[in-house]
Amino acid sequence: MVEEKVKSIIDSLSHAVTDNFIETISLSLANVIKADFVFVAKLNPEHSLATTISVASQGKVLENFSYDLKSTPCENTSNGEVCTHIYGTQEAYPDDQLLIDMDIAGYVGIPLKDSQDHTDSILVALFHKPIKDVNEVTSLFLLFSGMIKKEMEKQKLITELNIRNEVIEESKEAILVCNKNLKITSVNKAFTKITGYSFKEVEDENPNILSAGIHEKSFFKKMWKSIETTGGWSGEIWNKKKNGDIFPEWLSINSITDENNDVAYYVAFFFDITKRKESEAKIFKQANYDLLTGIANRFLFLDKLSLAILSTKRNQSKSAILYLDLDLFKEVNDIYGQELGDKLLIKTSERLQSYVTETDCVARITGDGFAILLNNIESSEVIDNLVTRILIGFSKPFSVDDIFLHCTLSIGITTFDNDTESASGILKKAESAMYHAKDNGRNSFSYFTQDMQNIVRHKLSLKKQLSNALKNRSLSVVFQPIISISEKKVSKFEALVRWNNDGEWISPVEFIPIAEEFSLIKQLGEYVLSEACQQLKKLKAQGFNDIVFNINRSVYEIPLNKSENDQWLVMINLYGLSPTDICFELTESALAPDKRNNEILFNQLRESGCTIALDDFGTGYSSLSYIRRIPLDYLKIDKSFIYDMSTNQDDNILVSTIIAMSKALGKKVVAEGVETREQLHELTELGCDYAQGYYFAKPMNSEEMQSYLTNFKYD
Repeated sequence: MVEEKVKSIIDSLSHAVTDNFIETISLSLANVIKADFVFVAKLNPEHSLATTISVASQGKVLENFSYDLKSTPCENTSNGEVCTHIYGTQEAYPDDQLLIDMDIAGYVGIPLKDSQDHTDSILVALFHKPIKDVNEVTSLFLLFSGMIKKEMEKQKLITELNIRNEVIEESKEAILVCNKNLKITSVNKAFTKITGYSFKEVEDENPNILSAGIHEKSFFKKMWKSIETTGGWSGEIWNKKKNGDIFPEWLSINSITDENNDVAYYVAFFFDITKRKESEAKIFKQANYDLLTGIANRFLFLDKLSLAILSTKRNQSKSAILYLDLDLFKEVNDIYGQELGDKLLIKTSERLQSYVTETDCVARITGDGFAILLNNIESSEVIDNLVTRILIGFSKPFSVDDIFLHCTLSIGITTFDNDTESASGILKKAESAMYHAKDNGRNSFSYFTQDMQNIVRHKLSLKKQLSNALKNRSLSVVFQPIISISEKKVSKFEALVRWNNDGEWISPVEFIPIAEEFSLIKQLGEYVLSEACQQLKKLKAQGFNDIVFNINRSVYEIPLNKSENDQWLVMINLYGLSPTDICFELTESALAPDKRNNEILFNQLRESGCTIALDDFGTGYSSLSYIRRIPLDYLKIDKSFIYDMSTNQDDNILVSTIIAMSKALGKKVVAEGVETREQLHELTELGCDYAQGYYFAKPMNSEEMQSYLTNFKYD
């Protein structure tokens, strides 16, 4: 009887019209054992839930479903036990609602186990009526359970292979498979997309069909040696597409061995890295090349200079640096604007590059500063000849937007052969030599000397000492009176900073430029303003209420951002003073038209009540349009004109002209450096408003001011 049923099941499997083996055998089993339901279900890892993969009933395949295993006969089966109930299944498992809904009386369930003897699925038969021959049902289930399990494992493997194939096919990486004879046996979509070759076009071809012909034989020899010894290789390589385009790719090759450990296949993975290479090149260019001119920037130049230093030591050779600065470039920007100035810089870089060889390097170091690295110099004549050619070349005008511009160079030169100094140190020497050339009249060159080095070291030493002096507030402020000629009384005091550096007086002419160069000037200016405000407050407390203090401010103290324009007024208010108590003295450099915020600041100061004086008038390059536009109250005639006005007719005419012009513009005039009665008399005759100089008093400390004011006599 069982044999006939087995034969019937096998016949059903042989003549099945569907490829779904599990559904076919479920239907066949349900038919021969007269079961109302037969299903195969998979278990979740916790064995708390079962999900059917095939449900057969009355010759039909039903929809799959999931159910909880707790308090069901299937719970016993999931634990690896064969579970049978001829009848009374509902009574045995009263909490199993599914048995009630399906009106089940008989139950047979057997576990389906994997290769590790773990139950991962179950085979179940359900009967509305008591089972006639439970042993026969169980025997048939056990007989076909192995076949069912094998089919499930097969389907799982097929599913996994399909997923893997789909992953490979849809991968963004190109995948190429070769046999041991290096014949292509498989490629994916990405391969076709990247290279342009279809599988049919490369089938049985050698992968060298992609070769770009760029790499040497030694490259591939090294690659295959790695594959043979380690089983794989990865790296950057250049290949060629079907259309002939050469492209960079990142390639990984792995060998696959058979059961005898012999190579059976080679699998290559690669992807196009063109965009990455372009991004890397862009980042490198932005980091190492000047964006305006396209030549090397300071960073790359210092890097090349460092390599040159090592090379000169190793090869016992000699190299040189030329530090070049455009003369009066600022004036070009002021007159013609930044756009034209940028075009001039581009043409300058092009002209400089035309003078050097491929082994040399031209770089833009600062806004209008350039540098040239000359490698392997045979003699100083080579440098001199190049410098001469550059100076002659730059004597010719540049044509920029139909404008002819004459723009010369100041050049500093330093050589090195076995130098132990850093690249930045050597560049600093060349820069010092350039400033020396500029101080000597521009359009010239200068070699670096030890004297220049000593000057640099002295400046750095003074900078450090000045910084400490500011920190310790050890500088002093003295005050020189400014006399009203018409009222014959002390009207103002100019605050002047003095520095006694460990017993040595350092001239303001020396330390103020250092403060400006090393960004200490703002701190110095705040110190002077603070000290002056303190002293003025004391004078007011002593009854001197009509005195104004003149405070010098450098152009480098003027804020770049107009939101910071109230900083000077904040200091004045901090000491309880009025803005009308302060007059700010500024040099002509503060009037330059490119200093856009300066005009805003000066107007803001005057609106608040401060007055503004233009110091050292006549020594700079001020335009009358500047003086007319900028809100000035006073012009201070430089003492160099006052000194000789009694004996030099030209100076006398110049002073009288300045006074007359100032009157016409509504400005008051202060004469500096008045030392004699004759000078004072002439200034009085010319209508000068104020006099300042040794004739009345030298600069005095704060303790002397009260006595001076109390005892002052004009004559």
